[in-house]
Amino acid sequence: MISSIFQNILPYLTWNAGTFPVVQVLVSVIMWALFYVQYRVLLRSCSAEYCCRLVTFLHGFIVASVTAIIQFHIGPAPWEVFGAPNKAIHNAIVIISLGYFIFDFTWCCLMGTEGVAMLAHHVLSLIILSYSLVTQISGAEVTAVCFGAEVTNPLLQLRWFLREHGQYETKVGDIIDYIFVFSFAFWRFGPGSYLLYRAVKSEMVDLFIKAGAVLLYMISLVFMHGVGKFFLRKYVWKMKKQTDKLE
Repeated sequence: MISSIFQNILPYLTWNAGTFPVVQVLVSVIMWALFYVQYRVLLRSCSAEYCCRLVTFLHGFIVASVTAIIQFHIGPAPWEVFGAPNKAIHNAIVIISLGYFIFDFTWCCLMGTEGVAMLAHHVLSLIILSYSLVTQISGAEVTAVCFGAEVTNPLLQLRWFLREHGQYETKVGDIIDYIFVFSFAFWRFGPGSYLLYRAVKSEMVDLFIKAGAVLLYMISLVFMHGVGKFFLRKYVWKMKKQTDKLE
């Protein structure tokens, strides 16, 4: 059944390079906007940010799950096919993510909830995703980056939801913090660094994709700095102060 469904939508996920799939991206934007509206209707007592974060959680979960299957089951590894033409599954992920980022960037600008680093990340993501769709190249690399960027996002949102419900300062909150921080560092500076190194060295990767990858990595460093400061402040320095008091 799944195979039959995919065969029916396949024509909408393939097109000639040089054109932008306006209809497909517009459908993706509308889909994420409808999720948001649905949450607002069903959860009237919750804030607009709460509902937006539910959409973010859903996007992160879907993209991380599907791209994990692509990277670790379907294959091949992105560094084995640098610069290769996009497959339909790559286009599907890029369209889903591009629609989400258009929705979320618009929401963030209207609500003024995010800082410069996050807005820069969204703009750069929009440019790279659009470039991959138009040129129809480097889908494997772009979806691998989507996995690395989104795999920890559901944990980030869970932390916020726990805080919103007054359950953050608990053992569950501590466990999620630890998993989030170490997962964030591992995926970005382990496989993420290796992928960036291989991509920059490769002659098969488009220069524009290389530049975008380097800039995204630099933004990740900014995020990691904030995550590291939080972890040190909450766990390392706090524990040290408690130890000093005992002495």
